[in-house]
Amino acid sequence: MSESAQYPDAIEVFLDLIENTRYEDFPPAVVEAAKVFLLDTLGVALAGKLAPNMAEMVDLAKNWDGNPSAGVPIWNMNTRASQPLAAMVNGFQCHALEYDCVYEPGVILPTPPIMAAMHAKVVELTAAGRAPSGQQLIRAFVVALEVSCTMAAASTSGMFFFRPTTTGVFSALAALCCLDPLPREQLRYAFGIGYSQMCGTMQAHDEGSMMLAMQMGFAARNAVLAHGMARVGVTGPVEVLQGRFGFYHNFERENDLARELPLIGNPWKVTQLSHKPFPSGRVTHGIIHTMRQIRTELDLSPDEVEGAFKSIRAELPPLGFRLTGRPTITNPPPNYARLCIPFVAAAELLTGRVDPTTFRPEVLNDPAIEALARRIETVEVDHPDPNAFYPQRLILEYSNGKSEIRDIPYAWGHPEMPLDAEARAAKFELCWQLTRDDSAAERLQMQEVIEWVRSLEQQSDCNTFLDLLSA
Repeated sequence: MSESAQYPDAIEVFLDLIENTRYEDFPPAVVEAAKVFLLDTLGVALAGKLAPNMAEMVDLAKNWDGNPSAGVPIWNMNTRASQPLAAMVNGFQCHALEYDCVYEPGVILPTPPIMAAMHAKVVELTAAGRAPSGQQLIRAFVVALEVSCTMAAASTSGMFFFRPTTTGVFSALAALCCLDPLPREQLRYAFGIGYSQMCGTMQAHDEGSMMLAMQMGFAARNAVLAHGMARVGVTGPVEVLQGRFGFYHNFERENDLARELPLIGNPWKVTQLSHKPFPSGRVTHGIIHTMRQIRTELDLSPDEVEGAFKSIRAELPPLGFRLTGRPTITNPPPNYARLCIPFVAAAELLTGRVDPTTFRPEVLNDPAIEALARRIETVEVDHPDPNAFYPQRLILEYSNGKSEIRDIPYAWGHPEMPLDAEARAAKFELCWQLTRDDSAAERLQMQEVIEWVRSLEQQSDCNTFLDLLSA
């Protein structure tokens, strides 16, 4: 009996992808996109040092460990923890600022669990004298993205569970299994073990809680645990996706998986990712960018902004309204503010920027921003696709009696409106500068990292990758 007949679950398609995909299968555009988004994710990981309560979490991880000096580096903190705990804290850092890239068709931010788990495995393999090459790193990254993005795109309902995390444990596992392969039976069990640890609620998103980002860490941690357990012979369920209580019966009941499976690698999903030019919920970005254009066109100074607008109304599809249509509040927590269109729109108009410094206490508690934000209304409008980010619309009434409508078909950073090389470099440099000394040596290292990623497919090991995240 063939394995596909013995194990008819669709998870076998993804296991085939992991086992059979070669680096040579990727067209040049796929390799280039992988390098672009690896560099973007590295920058976001560096900026993760600004995440709240980092020192306390590092201390907690060290207290949980018996011998942290022999473990995996926690990014940016010059300390180590065991593989699972380091992956957890690092996955948290990678999403804590809401700056990581997005696969919009599936409504997921796929890279934090992948990067955190992948880093933990690269540390282990390098210490064992089996350092992965740049091509192996690219292969793991691209295949992992294909897994979670395909799974997420199959959903035909609005998010009830936090999809970046529920699919993220599978993508993180895919990366681990590309870098450190398992025999087919153990590979299958690894995904069953990962599924058995499934987590990811939308309540953390609804409240703007720190657990929203920490769930990314949980996905990375659970993938590390699943890979290790399968390696030593622990078994797990095998009908992971379509079993009676499988993923598509428990977590994404409304789906069209049959539509998405034939599209694996056609095109590769890494070529369809969207950059985040702002560290806030992706649905806010079209509004922020349009506000920036309006402020520039009208040549408004900060003093003129407050008196220029009578009202601002943002119309959003149901998904966008549910994720970011929340009202402004006094002194919002950073995670709430990042997901609040009135706050980020007002901050852009009054300060001329939305970047990681926007979510510091003095800005969050700025009475002028709050006053303007309270004049910005968000409204839900019907859309047939429950996972649609667009179209959006801004309706502006000016104090001089004029009014206008701005339609937003895509947000800046979308494949149809991509960040150019200059904007991508500026984002990486900002992430670097916010968490590193402004010295000639640091600037030189930054350029070396950029050049290393640009030539990643030619690298024989990942030492630069490890050195950067271990600092």
